[in-house]
This record gives sequence, C-alpha cells and structure tokens, in this order.
Amino acid sequence: MIGLVTILLMLGAASAETLQEKLDREKAAMDSLNATLERNQAVLSQTELKKLSTGNQLDRLQQQGAQTKRELRGLAAMERSLESRVSQTRKALTTAERYLKSHQSGIADRLRTSYKLARQNPLALLFSGGSLSEGVRRLTYLSKAQQQDRVDMATLATARERVRKNLRIGQVQHAHHQTLVRVTQKKEQDLQSSVSEYNTRLRRLRREETLLKSAIRENFEELAESQNRIAEIIKEIERQRLAGRRLAELPDFDFTGKKGALPWPVRGTILTAFGRVRDPDLGTWTMNRGVTISAETGTDVQAIAPGEVMLIDWWRGYGQLVLLRHPQGYYTLYAHLESRSVEVGEILAEGALIGTVGSTGRLDDVSQLHFEVMKEEQALDPNAWLNP
Repeated sequence: MIGLVTILLMLGAASAETLQEKLDREKAAMDSLNATLERNQAVLSQTELKKLSTGNQLDRLQQQGAQTKRELRGLAAMERSLESRVSQTRKALTTAERYLKSHQSGIADRLRTSYKLARQNPLALLFSGGSLSEGVRRLTYLSKAQQQDRVDMATLATARERVRKNLRIGQVQHAHHQTLVRVTQKKEQDLQSSVSEYNTRLRRLRREETLLKSAIRENFEELAESQNRIAEIIKEIERQRLAGRRLAELPDFDFTGKKGALPWPVRGTILTAFGRVRDPDLGTWTMNRGVTISAETGTDVQAIAPGEVMLIDWWRGYGQLVLLRHPQGYYTLYAHLESRSVEVGEILAEGALIGTVGSTGRLDDVSQLHFEVMKEEQALDPNAWLNP
C-alpha cells in the first residue's frame, strides 16, 4: 500500500501550488499503474484458476488412462483364458468324435452280427449252443447288447452336441471379447490424445502465468517509485504549509508516553503484519506501512487517541480512508472503510467513532481495516503502540 503520510493537510496552500500540480500528476500516474496492476492481477487469478482446472482435468485423465491400462491387462488375461478354453473344447470335441467313431465301428460290427443271427430261425439260434441253457444265455446277451448299444449311441451323440455347443459359445465369447478389446484400445488412444492436448494447454497457461507475474513485478516496481516521488512531494507540501499556517489546538495528550497502551481501533485477527511482506505466488517483496486487521463488515472503527481529521479521501489500494493528526507530530490512518462518521477539520476524542469496517479499494472483497501509525512521514509498527 501507498504510505499516505501526512497528505493532509490543506493542499490548497498558494505557496505549494507547483508542488500540488506535481502531486496531481504523480497521483494520476499512480492511479494508472494501479489500474494496470489490478487488471494484471485479475488476469493472473483467472489464469491460475484455468491452470488449476486444467491440472485437475489432466490428473483425472491420467487416472482414467491408468485404469484403462489395467482394464486392457485384464482383458488380455481373459483373452488368453478364452483362447485356452476354446482350444481345450476343440480337443475335447476331437476326442469325443474319435471315440464316437471308434465306438460306432464296434457297434456296427455287433449290429451286423445281430442282424445275421436275427435272420436265422430263433429255434436254430436257441439250439445252436451246446445246450438249451447256453442258447438262452446267447439270446439274452444279444438282446442286452443291442439295448446297451442304443443307449451308448444316444449318450455319445448327446455328449458330442454338448461339446459342439460349448465350442460355439466359446467362439462367440472370444469374438465378443475381441470387440471389447478394440473398444478399450480406442478409449486408451482417445485418453492419450486428451492428455497430450491438456499437457499442451497446461504448458501454455504456465507461460502466460510467467509473463503475467513478470508484468506484475514491473507494476510493483513502478508503484514503489511513484510512492517515493509522492512521499517527497508531500513532505515538501507539508513543510511549506506548516511554515505559513497555524494548526488547530489539540487536547493535551502524551502520545509518546502511551506507547504500548493505546487502544485498538478495532478488535480482530492480524492478517498482514507491519514491514516487508513477500507474495507467496509472485515471490515479490512489498512494504506494508501498517497492519491489516480482519473484522466483520460494519464493525465500528474508533480513534486510538485525540486528534484532528486532516483528510478524507478514496485511494486505489486504500479505498475510503481517514487520516488523523495527533499531538506531538503523530498521525494515524484508517483505510478500507465501508462508511465514515467524521468530517475534515473535526476534533475527535479518544475512542470517537470514525466509521465502519469494509473492503473498499480491495480486489478480493475481504472485510478488513488497514491501520497505520506515523511520526510525521515515518511509518511505525502499530503493534508497538497498541495494548496487547
């Protein structure tokens, strides 16, 4: 943020007219730089979101690719199993047909023998043996053999049909499996193509991010130079103004003696401490001339000591702000205000209501109070002046 030192104080002094014009030009240049910085930061935020989304999508595609590879390995194992089953079924069919053919040959021989015997006179067949009982046994054997042959033929035929059916099922399963393999391979190719596309997109976004970060670093450097020029001009305006104008009387108050015991302007969590702050994304260092305190929108902001309202304004990076002058050359600044309850020139008591917490002048709309303590134009660490 820009250290608004004692910007203060009646910029309309005639003796500072030339410096005021310089200040206006510098402020306009700084506003332009801030606008550029805001645009670059907004684009960077969008680029980072796109990069995150692309990275997440790439992770998802890579996970799908790994899953597809596992599916292909499983399908390959299944195909080997199906091929083995089909091969075994073919062998079983060949064995069954060979056995059936052999059995059919034996049955055919027996049928021919039975046919020849059947053409003989049954009595002659009955007495063809050595005895009547031998003839009866022969007839009984032939009858049972014929019945068993018919059963065996039917059983073998059924077994052969079952093996043939299993072979057809195996062949259909194998064909279906090969189709599934082709579909999965196509899926893997599509995923690899998508991964390549997202990798290209991610590389492009990373290049854009690098360029944007470089541009933002340059913006910060230009802003720092502009802030330094403005601070010098303000000091000169203040010197010339104080030389020709008597300040309003302030209540008797030992500001220096109250160091470490002054009340907080608002209670909350410190978001950003005083001093040099490093941006974790850009790696850039900026000077925070105060502290940033987190508080709910609309929370009352109070003066930490008696003082005069010297400036009410709206600045980029600060939003709505109020600058107070205190005894002994001290100043306090209250920024990002949602509203203000004071007017320029008003004398305030300690604890007087200045305004309410807001998020004006910020890109992220996070409700907070930016608070600075200064000895003339020198920024001081507020933590050293406020009570614990």
